[in-house]
Amino acid sequence: MYARPSRRAVILGAAGIPLAVRGAASATDNWLLIDRTEIEAAKTKAEKNAWAKSALDDVLRNARQGLEASLELPDRGGQWPHWYSCTRDGVKLETVSPTRHRCPKCGTEYTGEPYDSVVLYGVHSRYARFVRDLGLAFRFTGETAYARRAGEILSAYAARYGSYKRHNTAGEDKVGGGRIMAQTLDESVWLIPVAWGYRLVRDTLAAPERTRIENDLLVAAAEVIREHRMGIHNIQCWKNSAVGCAGFAAGREDLVKDAIDHPDRGFRAQIAKGVTDDGLWYEGSLGYHSYTMDALWPLAEAARHSGTDLYNDRMRSLWDAPLSLALPNGDAPGFNDNGGGNVVQIGNLYELAYARWQKPEYGRVAARSPRRNLQALLYGTVSVPDGALVPEESRLLRASGFAMLRAPGTVAAMRFGLHGGGHGHPDKLNLVTWGAGRQWGLDPGSINYGVPLHKEWYRSTIAHNTVTVDGALQAEKDGQADQWKTGDGATTITASAATVYPGVKLTRTVTVRGNRIEDRFECASAAEHTYDWAFHAPGRLTTSLDLKPGPERIAATAGYQHVESVASGRAAGDWWARWEAEGASFTLRVKAAEETEVFTGAGPGKNPADRVSVLIVRRRGRNAAFDVLHDFA
Repeated sequence: MYARPSRRAVILGAAGIPLAVRGAASATDNWLLIDRTEIEAAKTKAEKNAWAKSALDDVLRNARQGLEASLELPDRGGQWPHWYSCTRDGVKLETVSPTRHRCPKCGTEYTGEPYDSVVLYGVHSRYARFVRDLGLAFRFTGETAYARRAGEILSAYAARYGSYKRHNTAGEDKVGGGRIMAQTLDESVWLIPVAWGYRLVRDTLAAPERTRIENDLLVAAAEVIREHRMGIHNIQCWKNSAVGCAGFAAGREDLVKDAIDHPDRGFRAQIAKGVTDDGLWYEGSLGYHSYTMDALWPLAEAARHSGTDLYNDRMRSLWDAPLSLALPNGDAPGFNDNGGGNVVQIGNLYELAYARWQKPEYGRVAARSPRRNLQALLYGTVSVPDGALVPEESRLLRASGFAMLRAPGTVAAMRFGLHGGGHGHPDKLNLVTWGAGRQWGLDPGSINYGVPLHKEWYRSTIAHNTVTVDGALQAEKDGQADQWKTGDGATTITASAATVYPGVKLTRTVTVRGNRIEDRFECASAAEHTYDWAFHAPGRLTTSLDLKPGPERIAATAGYQHVESVASGRAAGDWWARWEAEGASFTLRVKAAEETEVFTGAGPGKNPADRVSVLIVRRRGRNAAFDVLHDFA
């Protein structure tokens, strides 16, 4: 069943197409995303560097678990992980057993579908990781038991794949659904390590078994994925990598060409059209930005190992954007769905980028990470540079619609431009702030999309640090930067949004100078409106005003219904609001204006189980101006 490897054989796919091309490693030395030279270099790194040894130990540990685990494939595919939250409070569920799922906040227990099948999503994902790491363990150790178990898992899936019902997130048999998973996105994420693992052990398998795995699993899955056609989107980037990796692994040139060169949705089109001139992925979320980077690199590496270089300058710019938008500690501002985490958390991607482009700033991110990751082991350089993690100068990303205003110890991040497609939030002129050593102005980001709270709060305008007009959501429109000025120890931006509310123009001017942020928000209309200026920050909120409890809810819709513990009152002169948290504090100093009503309360935070203090300043008229000083002294 298992043929002895031959170093001299030319490996052919099911279609008889050589997997190696001129200029690439020979077929027997080229294992899709890695070759013999890189494996030997990784061994040397692991012998001499603790971080590389730890990364290799992780691979071998997971491979051993794959050897020891029983091989029992689920009887059906997995479901969408975004269903796996409490429908009442949005908190992610805990798995008590494969058929019992409990909310850690309220204790509600869920059974049945879709929750039971979400657990299977994890089971299938674990098998994919087993295949990859078993293949890597075989190449690192030469122990054939690893290759044998990888082949058994691959053969089991090849035998079962066609019998798994295609299903989408609603359980329907429709294009866009997968067989292993509930959507082609997750099917793609699953297929990439499976294709890689197959290529690592391919030359240990007998020819009939290779043919079955290539035709009945890799190509079959690629066709399910390819049937679902999307344009420029992070999902299509994952689909391209899955189809392309399966094509390279199975010797199917048509799949490779479709994944890389399709004019509307291929890899090259994604880079040319999906990456803005600032280097930010067009959806405007640093979480989806890094998710897209994670999708692109496997296909770029597979192509590189077969003699095609996809690492152009526009692709490189994707690694610049997270640094341009990072807060002083490396955190992302949190805009839009999946607002992203600390840049160091994607240090594995910067390992690969530093190896390919040798830009010192990429190496500095890698240096800050533990380096205990697969990319560091397989591609990372032994020596990485030290230095500042985040740029010290202000940055305007005009094409993407973001600005980072920086002074030593003080930062204001503004979102004004591209809406961001399906993952955009109605929050033009939203402001996130940093001072006194921590983040204050918070964007809530997003939670699992399958629960009502995500749409009701996280996608509401009032949940963001901007102005809501007449208690309604902003329209999905773009804004623009009108003025940008740096120098003399200060940075100023004026940005506007003239189409997010009918007949209303919103303009915000922000200046960062020293340890203060000067903030003027102007609202102009020919008709009367109610303007609500909101600010969300962690910690204990106090004000100089005499606020009384109530009303129970400020309003019943558009996110307002989720503001709890409301107090309200009126302001006649200048006044202040102060937040205190973990020994730090900052103060908003608000200029007097006629007919000012003030509300305080608490809304859901980045974790829906948390409550974050909110301040809402309300004025009514045709025009309104909110003059606020953010003081971090």
